[in-house]
Amino acid sequence: MTLLNSLLFCIFIAIAAGFGSSPSGSHHRRQCFLRNEDSISSLSHRSRLHSITRPSASIAPSNSADVEKAKRQRSYRTQKPKTTRQKVRTLFQKAQYLEKKGLWRKAAQTLNDILVLDPRDSHSYLALARLQARRFPNSTSATIAFHNGTSACPNSVHLWQAWAVYEQNVGRTDRAKELFGRALELDPYNPYVCHAYGLLLEKNNVTAAVNLWQHALEKKSTAALVCSLGTAYIAQEEYGKARKLYAEHLNKIPSDRERTEVALASAWLEERYFSNINGARQLLTESLRNATTSASLVQVAMARFEGRRKNERVTPYTSEGGIRKNAERRKLEQACEMNIQDSAADGRVFNALASIEVKARRLKSARQILNRGLELHPKDYSLLQAAGKVEERMGNYTGARTLYRSSLCIQPSAPCLVAIALLELHHPTTKKTNFALVKQLFEEALLIDPRHAPAYNAYARCVFEQEDDERQARSIFERGVRAKCPDAASLYHGFAKLELALGNIDSARKLLIEGRNAAKRQEIGKDSPHRERALFLMHTLGMLELNSNRIVSALEVFSDGVTQYGNSSQLLLGAALCEVRLGNVDKARILFEKSVINDRRHAHAWQAWGVLEMKTGNWKAAKTLFQCGIKNVPRHGPLWQAYAVMESRLGNVTEARALFEKGINQSPNSSSLYQGWASLELREGNSEDAKVLITKALTLDKHNGAGWLIASEIEQRLGNRGLSMLLLRRGVECSPSNPSLYRALGEGLLGEGKINEAREILEKGLEMDPTHAPLYHSLAELEARVCNVQGLAKLHQRAAAMFNSNIMEPSQNSSDAWASKIKAARLRNVPIKVTALAESASSSDAIFENDADVSSSSLLDDLSSQLLVGGISNLLTMDDEEL
Repeated sequence: MTLLNSLLFCIFIAIAAGFGSSPSGSHHRRQCFLRNEDSISSLSHRSRLHSITRPSASIAPSNSADVEKAKRQRSYRTQKPKTTRQKVRTLFQKAQYLEKKGLWRKAAQTLNDILVLDPRDSHSYLALARLQARRFPNSTSATIAFHNGTSACPNSVHLWQAWAVYEQNVGRTDRAKELFGRALELDPYNPYVCHAYGLLLEKNNVTAAVNLWQHALEKKSTAALVCSLGTAYIAQEEYGKARKLYAEHLNKIPSDRERTEVALASAWLEERYFSNINGARQLLTESLRNATTSASLVQVAMARFEGRRKNERVTPYTSEGGIRKNAERRKLEQACEMNIQDSAADGRVFNALASIEVKARRLKSARQILNRGLELHPKDYSLLQAAGKVEERMGNYTGARTLYRSSLCIQPSAPCLVAIALLELHHPTTKKTNFALVKQLFEEALLIDPRHAPAYNAYARCVFEQEDDERQARSIFERGVRAKCPDAASLYHGFAKLELALGNIDSARKLLIEGRNAAKRQEIGKDSPHRERALFLMHTLGMLELNSNRIVSALEVFSDGVTQYGNSSQLLLGAALCEVRLGNVDKARILFEKSVINDRRHAHAWQAWGVLEMKTGNWKAAKTLFQCGIKNVPRHGPLWQAYAVMESRLGNVTEARALFEKGINQSPNSSSLYQGWASLELREGNSEDAKVLITKALTLDKHNGAGWLIASEIEQRLGNRGLSMLLLRRGVECSPSNPSLYRALGEGLLGEGKINEAREILEKGLEMDPTHAPLYHSLAELEARVCNVQGLAKLHQRAAAMFNSNIMEPSQNSSDAWASKIKAARLRNVPIKVTALAESASSSDAIFENDADVSSSSLLDDLSSQLLVGGISNLLTMDDEEL
């Protein structure tokens, strides 16, 4: 090892993992929280982590307060304690200092040194046990520390309670109950013991938990006790008791933060369960008036409250036809102005307002808001992290890294480490992604916060996508489930999507239902900040049921979601699609209208509504809907395609060509536009133009099975039967889950007299998609042709088992068929060169209107010169990477 490397190694050991370490006048020595000195073995790995988390000198410069803090933190080395108590206090400060630096084994050793000096120091036993439990979870060190501590300090309630919570977290509930009982023997009214013990009892005995919380509240009111008891009342639908409880204890709580927590719970009760909107607003207003350090928390809650009111009214249009300003955004803007004038304690409202702007794709506005917040709160680590996310989305990866580092140096947080991990994964500083480093960062995030659901979600997804290791990905999610994360929707949604990607439909359904129930439980007594993630979970569950042909179940899920989370455009669209499938066209129209009113940029809602009107013959209404959708989302290719297809069906070929041309100008990477145009030219007898267009479509997306069918039909019409069959075979390789390709190839082989091969292809198609009825017809025709009566009988039984005419009682085979289709998309070796299907839609936030005249012939000429040098047969010889 060179001298330079040795020096780097020593420096990194000393400072790389620390937060709050003493900077003797320089910000460079306040480094981020990493694992202990044994957790990273190689110098290169440590150096890499150091390079990621090293702060920039230009961010958050040190000041006199930092220097004074550093002097205080170093005081334990300069003072010469005289008494044992002073020695214990000094060593305890040293242990805290070492733990913040990440030197946990040394911190543990220091705490053990304290216990040598004072074997009855309960604080040191508690600190040692907690450190062992957090840092070395797979060892028995924590249990030994708790046992030694309670033996030396048998009257320490906090030690007994902490030990009970530890046993509960590792799954030993009977032992936890025994330890809680020992703590209550010492202090029967201790609010912390009663609250924690009640949460354990509530799982199986709600009455016992309620009695215990009521018992504790006789002596002291705390937010934890009041809110837990109130939630229990609400779960039992005893809303009056909950209201009385909140009113009785609200003014008994001395802490501003805890009093605010109870006030917010009371406002949620009035809004959600009594529909007392004015009462809820009054509670929030009074809480804001009385709040001191927690004012920003109330301001965000008020903004969310106003946003929900707007969402439930479903009337976002003003009389002038414009869009009414977002109520939540308006309230947050007012709160930001108040913070600027009053110098609030934190930048929470700026963060919330910037989040709204990011979701609306107004990134420049979000950047300005966060900059204003950072001017007032330069040491707010969450603002720095949010600013880093905005810079990352704007493509400024260097700036994002600088902001993430600054956030980490102020306060270690799991969200920030997750953000760094994802940045290193997708935009590494070197040519090749260091995935081992990315995994290490995820582990660091979970070490800081073992209950951070998005960390499990992102970690498992990265493992699955990068290493194709489904077992490890599933194991990560299972860790998250055991951790009982407060954001249950995010965790279960990610877990279910993993199972769904693997074709495990039943497992995915079970996880989504569990996640839905967990999310509902978590927001019984308060407004959850994770409501939007729960909404996404409900949407996924509804679409799973819809794709499984469980229409009634899907409609129930979507309706339940709207009741629970308000008029979400996605949920309303799902419900509308269900009504269409059930034949309730009028109900579907109402839901489509609500969907587009709630989100005018929801392209799929405009498209689906337009297609419904087109199918029912309401051409004028369909045209209006397509035009509205295109005006709001001009770069959504399928909208242009649907509009052009309608015009072509009406015989307006020139208008259809013009629409395809305009759509391609707006969404040049939309293969569906080229494919639709190719179909139009094929119907018009322009085979050469159709060949040009379908070649471009397949170049953009080789997984588009319909494109291969069109390409084959073109060659068939041109008399190139051999090339036509080759294109069908290539289509089956690239899009193995498209049943129409198997049918076309099977019928082609049957026409050539290749009976056995045709039967094999048709059977393979049914294996990929057992719900595709035309395959049964083709296979029946084949068996009848060879007089295979037994084969026809088996085929009839198979079809009868698959298709159920009663839509109220869908067959399990529907889910199995969808699972087969998903698994077919993940095949790697049968058929040859099969890869996973990739479907994407390009969108943009700019509204673009182009009324200029369009010349479709110019585009076709350009495509001809680019793509037909070697003909469509190029698609058969190009590698997968080239396509």
